[in-house]
Amino acid sequence: MSRKPRSLKQIQVQLSEQLRASDHSWADIGREFQRRFHVNARVALRQARGWTQPEAAERWNRRWPEDPKTFKNFSYWEAWPSSTGYAPSLEVLDRMAQLYECSVADLLSDLDDYGAKKRPLFSQIREPGPGGSMSLPPPRQAPQSYALAAAVQNPDVRFDPYFGAPPPKPLRDDVGTNPGELLSSMSSAAEISSLIEPPDGGNSLSRRSALLNLSSLFAVAAAAPLAGEAVLPTPAGRVDPAMVENTGLIVGGLRQQNAALGPSATLQTGLAVRAMMEAVVKDAPPGLTGQAWVVYGDLAHLLGWMMFNMGQDEAARFYYDDARKAAYQADDYELAANILAAQAHLSMSAGDHQTAIDHAQAAEEAAKRSPSRRAKAYAADMTARVYASAGQGARSLAALERERRQMQRIDWAEPAAERWGFYGPAFYWARESECHLLLGHPVEAADAGALAQQRFNPAYLHNNAMALARRAQAQVQFGDVPAACKALAEAARMATLAGSVRLTTEMTRARKQLAPYNGEAVVQALDVRLDHYAKQRGAVDNGGRPANSMEEVL
Repeated sequence: MSRKPRSLKQIQVQLSEQLRASDHSWADIGREFQRRFHVNARVALRQARGWTQPEAAERWNRRWPEDPKTFKNFSYWEAWPSSTGYAPSLEVLDRMAQLYECSVADLLSDLDDYGAKKRPLFSQIREPGPGGSMSLPPPRQAPQSYALAAAVQNPDVRFDPYFGAPPPKPLRDDVGTNPGELLSSMSSAAEISSLIEPPDGGNSLSRRSALLNLSSLFAVAAAAPLAGEAVLPTPAGRVDPAMVENTGLIVGGLRQQNAALGPSATLQTGLAVRAMMEAVVKDAPPGLTGQAWVVYGDLAHLLGWMMFNMGQDEAARFYYDDARKAAYQADDYELAANILAAQAHLSMSAGDHQTAIDHAQAAEEAAKRSPSRRAKAYAADMTARVYASAGQGARSLAALERERRQMQRIDWAEPAAERWGFYGPAFYWARESECHLLLGHPVEAADAGALAQQRFNPAYLHNNAMALARRAQAQVQFGDVPAACKALAEAARMATLAGSVRLTTEMTRARKQLAPYNGEAVVQALDVRLDHYAKQRGAVDNGGRPANSMEEVL
């Protein structure tokens, strides 16, 4: 029986031993390490041997004592071609190939081939395309002008080894600025979701104009199903299937509005709908009670999330408890798993790791009783997060592996509950990035963060800003100060439209880690930009409350 790994290094050693036992070459193992652990070719071939950088330097010095090297030399060679690395000479590459028992080409396999036509391999996992149609992941595309700074640095989209290439950006045609013109062709909140895509250029998006346009659109879209005589409940006051279903659509519209504009534009409407739903649940006939409780639970969960994102933890706890009671009244374990995971997140943020772990484990148990693979994957996702926060690396990585297996089994063409609209491969990579950051693996955190950014809809500024802030922390930890400053500046720019208490915390943490470099010009330039964006954000929000999250994720 194989031993159970307790750390990332033990996982790597065990994997290397298994592959060597199957007659794989060191080059084959290095390629697998690149795929699985998201490192470059030089790092992968060293890790395949189970060596640290000092151990690799020691072996070099044994073979070539006349040309001694230290771990710093290996660090520079492995960081190249980033700005913090140094290019290894041909002689160095030849000696590294001898050490690792591979070819020089294997050491450079992560670099671009400028002579070959780029055709990325595609995963066979299906994902929903525009309008719900199904297709294989599309060819890679160069980022638009509103894309992340990190993506601008590297126009070639990285291939996602588990979930394929990033999905296509939503198409926008004939989108004007007059809400009345748009409403004439739209009848549901789903049709409005494409409007979340920013205007061409992406940098001219006005929170005020977006609020005026989209709040009107979402309100009308949410009410539209109730406008037809065929769906109005009769007699007056009667709760029937159409009323419960349409109330669910209203909750979906609120979730979309929160995704686009944040809690401050959504919370009051949500509270009003909750008051109405209390009466609906009370008056629902026996055959509709369960469905009514599900809608109520989804709404209470959304209210709890908005409160949490605004820093109102006690209010968030109240609504999460309310939502969980509704889930159990409805006997809906999929909803219960989602809410328990949210409660784990809340406890983790408060520093109560044991309660967070208890809630995460309860979420996994609830998910097991549900047929939803999304519920199982998301519960494992939250388990990975809370274990990483508690410093339990092996358990966190094991939970990530469970999540990955579940996600690979999801048929993305299969309709899912609206509550899972946020969940997908981008979410997974953002979580892996966060876990590696918490566990002290900055290189892996930065690489996973890049994959997340390439998959998030660029209009979901909060998601991208969170990923950038965490990526900045990872970059400063392995010494790439210019890249960290650029990522943090871009996160701050996005926060002018989509700020939150949690985002501010992550950005503040990244800036504190740059403190040893305060004297450098790049950091001083960053401070000028941060000050400018802080003033801009204050002006946008009328000098009061900070802006809030654009999407219920992270």
